[in-house]
Amino acid sequence: MSDIKSVDLVLTGRPGSPLVIHAFSEKAKSEIRAKQKKEAKKAKEVRDPVRECEAAKYVDGKGNECAPITAIKKALISAATAMDNLTKVALRQALFVSPTEDHASMLVPIWTPDGERAKGVMREDAVTIGIATRGLAYRPEYKEWRLMVTVEYNTRLLSEAQLLELAAQAGWGVGICEGRPEKSSALGWGRFTVEKAA
Repeated sequence: MSDIKSVDLVLTGRPGSPLVIHAFSEKAKSEIRAKQKKEAKKAKEVRDPVRECEAAKYVDGKGNECAPITAIKKALISAATAMDNLTKVALRQALFVSPTEDHASMLVPIWTPDGERAKGVMREDAVTIGIATRGLAYRPEYKEWRLMVTVEYNTRLLSEAQLLELAAQAGWGVGICEGRPEKSSALGWGRFTVEKAA
């Protein structure tokens, strides 16, 4: 389609704004399936923080620790509320985001600013589960991080200048993954700067 163009973007974590990932683990899925089947509850296992942290990572087929590509598109769409003449409904149809390296993947590798594969470090956080239950979560944190994505966009609905402004707003005020500014926790995690790839 002649109306579709693409631009490669580099998203770099802002200083003091780590990327914290929390994938839905296979264990959590199994517990939900068992509950839906009304199976008897198993006794709670002793928690293993290291295993929980590893289970919270997204890892692609090449062993790269990753972020879900859907988080980036959601951030772009959420940023529309701060822009004139852009609506969330229109943007859902005007944008397609993919990892620059593998357009078919739903995971985008996390890199350090100097081009090395990023390795998440376990962090322990107090979290609220449900309405009033407090617990601890063990998740990987990336203090310095970079993502490389390709954004295809419909030029009839969005110009490149608007897209770059939208991405900058998403990085400043929305963020991605856990503790991002738009969530009620508003920890300021997952914020990023944006530049076009060279």
